[in-house]
Amino acid sequence: MSRIMDMRRTRRLAVAGGLALASLVAAVGVTWLDIRQAWTPDVSGPVLPDWGASVASAREIRIDSGSDRFVLERQGDGWVMPSRDNYPVRDDRLAELDAFLAALDYAGARTADPDKHARLGLASGNGDGAATRVTVRDAAGDVTADILLGHQAEDIVYVRFPGRNRTYAARSGETTANMPDIAEAQDWLELDFLELGGNDIARATIQPETGPAYTLERASPSIRNFALREPAGWRPITAAAGNGPANALARVRFRDVRAASRLGGEVVARHEAETFGGLQVELDVRALAETRWATVRVQALTDDVEETAAVLGERVDGWAYLVSDLTLDRMVRSLDQIADPRPEPLDAP
Repeated sequence: MSRIMDMRRTRRLAVAGGLALASLVAAVGVTWLDIRQAWTPDVSGPVLPDWGASVASAREIRIDSGSDRFVLERQGDGWVMPSRDNYPVRDDRLAELDAFLAALDYAGARTADPDKHARLGLASGNGDGAATRVTVRDAAGDVTADILLGHQAEDIVYVRFPGRNRTYAARSGETTANMPDIAEAQDWLELDFLELGGNDIARATIQPETGPAYTLERASPSIRNFALREPAGWRPITAAAGNGPANALARVRFRDVRAASRLGGEVVARHEAETFGGLQVELDVRALAETRWATVRVQALTDDVEETAAVLGERVDGWAYLVSDLTLDRMVRSLDQIADPRPEPLDAP
């Protein structure tokens, strides 16, 4: 009996010893992990030392942010966005990104704890705290640069490399440059090119989606308010009621772009503006489900604006642009929103 009890006691001690050893190993592991996460190595110099070579050989730049994902592709001497039917991307935005990353130097190591990545804007995936990832590939498809960009705080931007938990603080240049806006596709597309000027528009003819067409006009730039020339039988609600729709093309920022050849839809409204210099710009508004897209035509009515018309016409040729609700409201506002029907005069007895 005592021998059996001794064997049971030995087994219990062995189990207890095994559990204690496992706990010790786990504790050592956790401590080692804590040490690794708390340890901050000394770092200095460029964050992307080979960035210049990466740019020279680059054929594709992929941007993955918490809210968007798209690719920039080199074609000939320029860059385009394939997801927007190869619409050209902004050269100035490329130059800003190039200058920013080329000058990015380490300011120090930071946390290696993945649970703290989001607070630095360096979390993977989508949502709050997600990083903006920039991946550069060469013609062979090989990755030549890959970096996660996080929040910027004063003169510091936080960075991390994909697949690694360690985060870093960095500065770009002697006088720290702000990280350029690169996270959204619209940041790379020049969609605010249409700007006729707030005091240059002489006449606007508008065909709204509903109601009659109308024409607003002023005789010179010194006249502030547009008069309602057509149709007869309407009186503006106020003297300035027509200024909003008449000046809609003074400055326009479209929301997106695609090839006009694959747009489809039917023309539901039209806005035509003419400047005092003789530049005529006409927008056909097409309905595509609940959205509204515009195709643009440009014509020079005088010799003085032929060059301007040619440049603008070349830019818009073959493209359709997404119009925001706010711009649409101003551009093709219905006549009954700016004028009241004028009552017919009573016949004299």
